[in-house]
Amino acid sequence: MQRGRVYRWLPDPASTRGGSISVSIESLPRLDREGEGRGRLSGRFVRVRNSGEVNEPGPIGGGVRVLPIGDAQPNAEGDFLFNPGGGGGRLDKVVLAAPEDRHRYIQASHFGEVNAYFHLDRIAAYVDGLLRQLGHSSLPRVTAIVNAHHAATERDGLRDGVFGTCSGRMIPMQGGHYRLPSWCNDPREFQPLSPTGEIHLGPGYQLHRDGAIARAMGGTYWGHAAHNGAILYHEYGHHIMRHTADVRANAFRPPDKQSNRKEAIDEGTCDYWAAAILGTPHIWAWHRRHDEQEIHPRSLASAKTMADYDSSPNADPHLNGTIWAAALWDLRARLEATESDGGHQTDLLVLKTLLELGNIASPEGEPTTEYLPRVRASYHVGLATLLRSDELMNGGRYREVILSCFSRRAIHPACVGSYDGNRLNVFA
Repeated sequence: MQRGRVYRWLPDPASTRGGSISVSIESLPRLDREGEGRGRLSGRFVRVRNSGEVNEPGPIGGGVRVLPIGDAQPNAEGDFLFNPGGGGGRLDKVVLAAPEDRHRYIQASHFGEVNAYFHLDRIAAYVDGLLRQLGHSSLPRVTAIVNAHHAATERDGLRDGVFGTCSGRMIPMQGGHYRLPSWCNDPREFQPLSPTGEIHLGPGYQLHRDGAIARAMGGTYWGHAAHNGAILYHEYGHHIMRHTADVRANAFRPPDKQSNRKEAIDEGTCDYWAAAILGTPHIWAWHRRHDEQEIHPRSLASAKTMADYDSSPNADPHLNGTIWAAALWDLRARLEATESDGGHQTDLLVLKTLLELGNIASPEGEPTTEYLPRVRASYHVGLATLLRSDELMNGGRYREVILSCFSRRAIHPACVGSYDGNRLNVFA
């Protein structure tokens, strides 16, 4: 089996971060053996591509030429062994970076490809096993784009990046996002998007001095999203949401005009999946400080309740989502303490709930793409669906503990009507 150099998360409940990171050479399962993906980081569940570019010295006489980095290639033994390079660095600030800076940037991008494949394949394979237990088909393969929106080069006066409000120019994207073809995208997408979804991972513009990666590497570290397993798991969570709960009702929209808007229940559930795979509520510990004095506001150990929910039009769905995520994490912790496979059972129950949310239909006469997002995004409907899923799977065995965990967050179930075996009929 082919191998690759990656960051491996080592859970440690005694640590304030919840674990630590080591550089490790790991097997890369499920890579394509035949066809277009052979010899690349393309497998059953995920296909990784590199959209990065660098400026290289131009022809004799000066100037520069734009050189695509290209997808990672294996060595003579078939392995993908690249150096993390401190996360790469910034090439957007200069016209032509020094040769050693370009080399480090390229190595970091290829390391990010390998790391992205390893972690995305890991969560995808786990979720696929849960789906099989539930008698459901697999999710579509996801495309992951490394060094997306890098802003390192310019073509026809345009840079593929995000607008920096402080700098007043295009800068590299920090973090990741999940994208579907839509009416418009921010940042702009220069290449066609897969109708089944893509994960875009920016090379970052921030230099981190804290966090598990910086500590493991013994210095500062550029915030390359593809190097961060928590970001990878969170973004794959959006792929799960799109093809199960489908909160934005994208299945009812034209494939090239889907909605990329994310609701709080989207973001909270994605944070839950990241925490479940990592085995810690502190999902921001990879790139951020986490200790007794400082805990990131999106940690699932948060004490936030619905009293903290921001209902303003410009509210951050990530911060509101922490309330939902923390309630799910409370449930997982409770079941892990009382059941031999409590974590697995919670993940199975959450996934069943997402499938049931995706089965909610709009009443006759209601505009589907207006009604379904409103209902499927509701925490109260989500909790009612979680309770219904527990009835279907476990005969209501966990009803009391579910209600206890969610009532602590002031989340209470919505009133629901009948269940016909195929869909939940919601009064909303």
